Amino acid sequence: MTTHNTEMISMPLLRQMNLFEAVDAHPMLLSIFSRLEIRLPFGDISIEEMCAREGLDVELFIVLCTMHCDEGYRPCIEDLHERMIPEVINYLRASHRYYASYMLPHAAAHLEEILLHCDTLSQRALRKFYDDYVQNLEEHFAEEEREIFSKIDSLCSNIGACLDALESPHSDIDDRTNDIVSLVFKNLPEQAPTTLRVDMLNDIYMLRDDLRRHSNIEMYLLRPLVNRFLKCKK
Repeated sequence: MTTHNTEMISMPLLRQMNLFEAVDAHPMLLSIFSRLEIRLPFGDISIEEMCAREGLDVELFIVLCTMHCDEGYRPCIEDLHERMIPEVINYLRASHRYYASYMLPHAAAHLEEILLHCDTLSQRALRKFYDDYVQNLEEHFAEEEREIFSKIDSLCSNIGACLDALESPHSDIDDRTNDIVSLVFKNLPEQAPTTLRVDMLNDIYMLRDDLRRHSNIEMYLLRPLVNRFLKCKK
């Protein structure tokens, strides 16, 4: 597969690659298995065999995995196929569910542990700050579903406008995520244990980086695929 990368991952993923070796080289892939509900155990099978078992497009799966492991990776347009669009949408929806049902509650649990070491006023302020952040993310996910994914599903006439919407809200989400990091670093009371701070910071940094990759998939995979489909329809 031809690719354009700003930084190649150390061990490129290939369809014949043993799945265990792929995960051992790139543990970040485990979160993809969770959100796509890929069954374990893997056994001694290749990426291609696992995709065949799970009904996944192997080329698309490798692209998604590589974009997840390497934030600078950009798939080559010539290697993309319009038939991949529903599976890309499925992955993005699965990611929204993964954030809402796992990553955000996991960070909230660490926040609640931290709040046990704060006074009542700080508890209220910090909890509201985080709750507002979660609400903003959930509204963003709902807007993407309503204004982008569902319209791509139906291939409506104003699909070009919904593609433009992919660009607008993501910088705001990144800024809000960085605000949470800054708050944990700078504004929590000194009595909040360092280990709890670090746990929550790890959660937030993982979420921030995953959201950035999520945005890259929308911009550099979904958008080119839909544009290619529209050109073929003309």
